[in-house]
Amino acid sequence: MFTDCYCTQFRRSANALTSVYDEALRPIGLKITQFSLLRALERLEAATYTEVAAEVALDKTTISRNLKILIDSGWVVVSADEDARYKVAQLSPAGKKLLRRAEPHWEVAQKKVESEVQRFMKGPANKRLLEALESLQQAGTTV
Repeated sequence: MFTDCYCTQFRRSANALTSVYDEALRPIGLKITQFSLLRALERLEAATYTEVAAEVALDKTTISRNLKILIDSGWVVVSADEDARYKVAQLSPAGKKLLRRAEPHWEVAQKKVESEVQRFMKGPANKRLLEALESLQQAGTTV
């Protein structure tokens, strides 16, 4: 059903996008949320849970729950500090290997999304779409 509410449309789109990426990553046994966390840890190299939460724009409780899955799977290692505020997470060798195996699957989803968006844009969809999304994220942080 159509609505002119941007928020509702973006939420619906976000759910559909998640499905596209989850389906592409299914052969590797990952969900896009897990893939995104692995990539964030690769960018950060080593980071506290708070730093990871900031990098992926999620709350610390969600990060703790999702990192636990990655730790239990052996893809992430964490320092032994009891206080979660000071635990430092980083990719394990198995996590790095999984990320390399998952990237071609992620690229399939990425190309599918670009193809859909390209129908409505002039010029390269990837750059313009990313600029628009970054702008919306900035608008959300100034509220």
